[in-house]
Amino acid sequence: MLKRVHSTVVLTLSLCMILFLLGPVTPTSGETTSSNSSEEYSSDDPTTYQNVIKPYKESLIEGSEITLPGGSYSAVSDPALFAFDGDEGLSWNSEKGWVEWEITVPEDGLYEIGLTYDSNSDAAVGIVRGVQIDGAFPFKEAERLHLKRQFTHDPYPPQKDEFGNDRRPQSVEVTGWKTEPFTNFDVETGPLRWPLTKGEHTLRLVGEYQPIKIKQLYIVPSTSPAKYSEDTQNEGEQSGDWVSIIEAENISRKSDTSIQLQSSDAPRISPETKGLIRFNSLGGEQFRTSGQWAEWDFEVPADGTYQIGFKYSQTYLNNTFAYRTISIDGETPFAELEKVAFPYDTSWHNMTLSNDEDKPLNLSLKKGKHTLRMTAAAAPIKPVYDGILRNMNRLSELEASIRKVTGNFDKSLTENGNIDLNRDWELEKYIPNLPERYNAIIDDLLSLSDHLQTLSTGGKSDVENALRTAAEDLGEMRDNPRDVPNELGQFSKMQSSLSNWLFRMLDQPVLFDYLYIFQPGADVPRATPGFFESFGHSVTSFFRTFTIDYDFRRNVPGAIDIWVNRGRDYVNLIQQLADETFTPETGITVNVNIVPDPQMFILGNAAGIQPDVALGIDSAMPADFAMRGALLDLSTFPDYEEVANSFHPGALRVFHYDEGDYALPEIQGFNVMAYRTDILESLGLTPPDTWEEMYKMLSTLQQNGYDFYLPPKDYNTFLFQNGAELYTPNGMKSALDSEKAYKGFRQLTEMFTLYQLPRDVPSFFNHFRLGDMPVGIIDFNSYLQTEFAAPELAGKWAIAPLPGIRNEEGVVERWSGGPMQAGVIFKDNDNHDKAWQFLKWWTSDITQERFGNDIEAIFGPEYRWNTANMKAFARLPWPQDDLDVIKEQHRWFREAPQVPGGYFTGRQLEFAWNKAVIEKKNVREALEQAFIDTNREMSRKQIEFGLREKHGTILRELDIPAVTKPWEGEGSQ
Repeated sequence: MLKRVHSTVVLTLSLCMILFLLGPVTPTSGETTSSNSSEEYSSDDPTTYQNVIKPYKESLIEGSEITLPGGSYSAVSDPALFAFDGDEGLSWNSEKGWVEWEITVPEDGLYEIGLTYDSNSDAAVGIVRGVQIDGAFPFKEAERLHLKRQFTHDPYPPQKDEFGNDRRPQSVEVTGWKTEPFTNFDVETGPLRWPLTKGEHTLRLVGEYQPIKIKQLYIVPSTSPAKYSEDTQNEGEQSGDWVSIIEAENISRKSDTSIQLQSSDAPRISPETKGLIRFNSLGGEQFRTSGQWAEWDFEVPADGTYQIGFKYSQTYLNNTFAYRTISIDGETPFAELEKVAFPYDTSWHNMTLSNDEDKPLNLSLKKGKHTLRMTAAAAPIKPVYDGILRNMNRLSELEASIRKVTGNFDKSLTENGNIDLNRDWELEKYIPNLPERYNAIIDDLLSLSDHLQTLSTGGKSDVENALRTAAEDLGEMRDNPRDVPNELGQFSKMQSSLSNWLFRMLDQPVLFDYLYIFQPGADVPRATPGFFESFGHSVTSFFRTFTIDYDFRRNVPGAIDIWVNRGRDYVNLIQQLADETFTPETGITVNVNIVPDPQMFILGNAAGIQPDVALGIDSAMPADFAMRGALLDLSTFPDYEEVANSFHPGALRVFHYDEGDYALPEIQGFNVMAYRTDILESLGLTPPDTWEEMYKMLSTLQQNGYDFYLPPKDYNTFLFQNGAELYTPNGMKSALDSEKAYKGFRQLTEMFTLYQLPRDVPSFFNHFRLGDMPVGIIDFNSYLQTEFAAPELAGKWAIAPLPGIRNEEGVVERWSGGPMQAGVIFKDNDNHDKAWQFLKWWTSDITQERFGNDIEAIFGPEYRWNTANMKAFARLPWPQDDLDVIKEQHRWFREAPQVPGGYFTGRQLEFAWNKAVIEKKNVREALEQAFIDTNREMSRKQIEFGLREKHGTILRELDIPAVTKPWEGEGSQ
């Protein structure tokens, strides 16, 4: 019975999360909401922004603005980090340190704090600072505040490619002083309000990310826009037929380079020609993060009343809303424009800014130029986000309490651990407040349901029903506590389901086609064509299919051919960079084309169809092709050694085979240790430097209901750290029979048998953000996910190098590898020298740095390019503390070499791990069987490739490059 109940809970809460994203119901005609949901339903954490400012009222003091020149600071952390030069302001040349000013506040109240600032580096990323008042952060959100750079598109209209398609224009930073208040659109749809008392205070800026120049600091009384008054706004109303349409891609400025033009496949009516056209748009997934903004300039012909509308598409998730804060000339004229809700709509839709009664908002504008800014705002949905996160934490704490009582700490999702179905537990006896803890979760779910009801148009919504059903199911768990210990896996399933929805809950993507400003009474453009227009366009499109070339392959005669196994935008950018720099410098033209499936390289090679250069090749493929004589040995070029010095020897040995080197690495992964600073500090722990220190930490973690995450089958890390290799130096036999290999493999398996680490963790990211696994080993992708998809963890986590094993010299060896992709030159072509020139250019530090910055500008920082060129890697916009850690771990990079039949090694080690950990068999016997089976397959492949006679005699040995010392090359320090 309880199993059915738990399944219902999980299913119901999954449905809840879909419906949770609804937000306030907004009619498709463009009604806006003025309900300050973030204030009405705030977190129970007293240190959050809304709870801190709740007791205060707005300051109504006239003429009390405080301005302080940047150079009038009272103290700095380190004078070497700062320089003051008059008009140039205070130059803060680092992301470290702090600077503070003495301020005098005239009256108690809420104030806005802002800066006149400019960027102080070439990185196209935002600036982050913390703000302290009198030596403390007044609320949690003050620890990390973003100051946006400003960019524009250059050139516009977009340039065309050889197929007649518009190229995305480059984002060019707008330099110069910018005056902006501190904001956080997750919690406030305008400037943050800082509670200050009358008298002397110290205001400190704390460095977090990127250098900055500060001209002045200002403090002004906080005010809120008034609610729209139709009577006032209709005074002097001026109707007419004037309409101005602004294409969304014609922005004047934007906050992030990732806000990019998009291409729409759906036709629309051209406002100028009235005909059907395909069109560019702006936004979507790349205009989704709270705080991102875009500005458009427009002019009105005369003083008077005007209305504003948008043509948009919002297809994020069914029945969700995306929110924007809209300001005109730097001010939000009405409260209704603080939270403009764009409803879900699968088609293009027109929406005029309207009030709560669905009446268009009249805006009084003076003749001339104006600026409209639209900012993504997650504040309306943030209370629901916080509520779900709060209840996930409560579920996690409740699970930990029950596990402490039962002694069942196996958190595998595939089983319920070491349960005893014949034993009953009187949980209420050992956890006296158990019913109250269930009630707290149930009451919170019901309260959330009541809150959603206040945002609906009336009646009981499906969201409310789903939440109430979930509360009823949890009530049944409360009423049947004896059955709960046998179903502990359901807690993790429930939390995992909720976490998956939280991953994107604060995203606010909207795609815009155009804006229109018009006089009341004017005819506005239609969003979609009529039936006859659509039919005519369909007929025209049908006949065009006989003449349009849909191949879109670059095929310039005489050019070298580059095949790339990456997405279209990556391929287009490589082609653009080659056309801009490589071809002018060398005179060599290139055709860069996409290969969507890596199997095409294999099939093309078999069919004799090969490019000159292939990029995006997985690390195992170059040696595999080299064994078959398909690739060119790059070491035959006289400058190969000079080029190879930009890469780690532990990465290059993957591409070495039989005294030849067959690829240059493009991207290189890494593993680091992530840890929750807040949790470790509360336990009095520090991140471990060695595995011995990790064992000591683990006892404290597990005694407090926490755990350590280790990727269960990361064999190479433990083998290499224990001094083992996978193959003998001549590459002809497996080396898994060595005592060092046994020691490393035993250490790995004991992590899951002796130390009981969880061996089935579908999403460490979810457990890390919840806090029940506050320490763990993560790869590059998990690092980016935590950095950019868990805003609630900002300032609460850090990374450190992997724990290692201290050698006889006292040095901690941290050997570990990571996935790689590479570039190769195919042998059967006549363009070897040209291909080598291209591959050198592509993997150079200058090109890799440019490409990394450009791809991040297109897609955003979550698409950071993990280049294998160590010099270029250090120049990308990493947080300095993280960069120092990653560079240290990069020094210990070592990947497995490639030999014929080597693919069997990983497979057999996995079998051995399953035998030792799952089946509880002898570790040495399991590894010995892996050694035997691997050798058998290696011998078979050696015979195939002419390295061994069929009777076993070795004809020719291989050479395995040895990597025994950490790298000390350029970019490693």
